[in-house]
Amino acid sequence: MTPDTTLERLRRQARLPDAPAAVASLIEPLLLEAAGPGAEPVSLTLDYGPSAAPGAAVVVEAAVERATRTLVFAYGRLLTPEGAVLATASAVFRRSGETSKAV
Repeated sequence: MTPDTTLERLRRQARLPDAPAAVASLIEPLLLEAAGPGAEPVSLTLDYGPSAAPGAAVVVEAAVERATRTLVFAYGRLLTPEGAVLATASAVFRRSGETSKAV
């Protein structure tokens, strides 16, 4: 599925932390920002590419791929400053006020 290029893409520069969950700690907040105020994470999938050294400069991108009345589907990438993909992410967020009913 091709992302809707008419939607705003968020982009931030950062440094890669020295932690096991470094990629998630950089991508998830930007995905959440792209999903909008009050969005609640439902799932996050990360696909890793080549590794980078802790402290390396990186660029984080995120955008909404599509949205329904209750869910937001977002994608993101972690890139080197030269544009090489270090990781990709896809996430699903529940829109604020939408809760699942227990059976």
